[in-house]
This record gives sequence, C-alpha cells and structure tokens, in this order.
Amino acid sequence: MLSKWLSAALTLATFTTAPAVAQTYPNKPIRVFVPVPAGGFVDIVARRIAAAASPVMGQQWIMDNKPGANFIPVAAACRHAKPDGYSLCIFTTSTVTFNPHLVENLPYNAEKDFSPIIILSMFIGGMVASPKLNIKTVAELKALVLAKPGTMNFGTYGPASSANVFRHHVAERWNADIVEVPYKGANELLAALASGEIQMTYSALGSWADNPGDTKGRIMVQDTKTRSPKLQDVPIYEEAGLGGFPMATWVGLFAPAGTPPAILEQVNKQVGEAISKPDVTSFLIDRLLEPRVTGVKEFTEYVARERDETGKILRKFNVPKIK
Repeated sequence: MLSKWLSAALTLATFTTAPAVAQTYPNKPIRVFVPVPAGGFVDIVARRIAAAASPVMGQQWIMDNKPGANFIPVAAACRHAKPDGYSLCIFTTSTVTFNPHLVENLPYNAEKDFSPIIILSMFIGGMVASPKLNIKTVAELKALVLAKPGTMNFGTYGPASSANVFRHHVAERWNADIVEVPYKGANELLAALASGEIQMTYSALGSWADNPGDTKGRIMVQDTKTRSPKLQDVPIYEEAGLGGFPMATWVGLFAPAGTPPAILEQVNKQVGEAISKPDVTSFLIDRLLEPRVTGVKEFTEYVARERDETGKILRKFNVPKIK
C-alpha cells in the first residue's frame, strides 16, 4: 500500500513540477556562448537577434564570446554548462556537422551533448568569380575552366574547408581539373580573388553584400531554395547545373543536453517571434542571410540529416581529417 502511495506521489510531482519550470522561466539573465570574437560577422548577427529576443523573453541575453580553432571552445563551454535554460549556445554548421567527421579526438559528442533549438539564419553561400575574368554567367565560367584545364585556381581555407568540398563538387559536375589554393584567412583570400591570383572561390556571401560594380568579385550562383531578394539576377544551384550539393551553412541556437523540453519549446517560440519581426528580417536579408524559423523537432531532424550527408560527401572526396 505504501509503495503504491509513493508511486502515485512521484507521478503527481512529475506532472505538477514540469509545467512550473516553464512558467517561471526565465527569471534571470541568460548567458549565450558565441563561437567568434566580438565584432565578427556571426557575433553581429547574434547580438542583433539577442537585442530582439531579450524583450520578448523578458530577460537580457548576456553574450559570452568563446572563439577558438574549429569552434571547439564554444562547444566545450556549452557541453559543461548547466542544462537549466540559462546557458544557450550559438553554433555554426562546423560545430555539429563538419567537426564530427573531420577532427580527430573531438572533445565532445555532437549528437549527444547538445539540444538543437532553432535556426537563427541560413548563410547564403555561393561561388564567386574574380572580377579579372570579366565573365557574367556560370556557363561562361565553365567554358573557361574546360578550355584551360589545370590552370584555374580555386581559393579555399584548406583541404578540410567547405570551400574545398565545393571545389570537388564543381570539378566532378564539370569533369574538370580545378586547382586548390588554400589561404589562412578571409582577408587574404578576398584580396587574392580581387587581384586575379585565384579565379574563383566558394563562401558565405555576406562579404559581398557591399560590392559595387562587382569590384570584389562576381557572384555566380547562390545556394538558396529561391533567389534572394538581394540577388535576383543570380541563379540558384539547380538553375546553374550545380544541384546536388547537400551542405549548407547556418547559425543556430542550441542548449546543453538535458535542458527541459518545455524550456526548449519556449525559447524556440520566443526567439522565432523575434526573428520574424520585420526589422530583424530586413537586417538579415540585407546581409545576405536567409531567415528560416524552424520548430525544435524540425531543426533536430535537420541537423542529424545534414551531419549524415556531410559525412558521406567528405568520405566521397577523401577529405583529410584535422589532427
């Protein structure tokens, strides 16, 4: 009899306590780990969304920048944070889809250590050609590459970078020999493209949001589902004959594993509301980002699917691991 009473009491406590957690959350500021230094592009985007989300949630977001190689420091900080909803984490694609396949002895489990909450925005990526080429279409670029095999340089951030994976994809689709030229940083790569040292590259296109007269380079193709309002004259992959590239670049909000589902759902709803505000949407579009509000379940499934697809394409092209 006593055991039945205890069982009933525990069951009642479970159902009465869970809603209370969500009802009282949040009652203090929320710390948000950011994977780049203050002032970086992802940081600027994160702070703009934080400014919109803070009043919706009724508590300030305190940004805590944790930059470092391969975005590992931010993941480590998130993994060890208390799963109570007061530590949230901003990750890019690399943290949970690239690193598990590329980094040996990764100090976290991308699948088990974090709970996806919502996509904050999709980075519009694409291929950019040097202004020195004086071409306007992907067909013209392809013809040039095929006419000069082994002489066209493609700028990347190293063999394990998404730019190099896209180089493999293009070379396969065109049956072409395209030379990889790795750079340590974006400034070096952009300068090389503008000068004609390299003829093309792949990147998130935010760096080309301000590009009068295509002086930095001509955007050849974009990886959106439909053409961005800011890039109406640029074809998407399928239109340019480069469909089938499964990898996208995004920035998303996560929490440490074990964070109550009710809190995840609440944060998702309120952050989604903030992103959907017209001024925030305009801010993102102006910087060549694509707002894409997702539910918790939808985002969780998306991350798992993309991690699997990323592994397949990295193995297909024998991309080396980072030690």
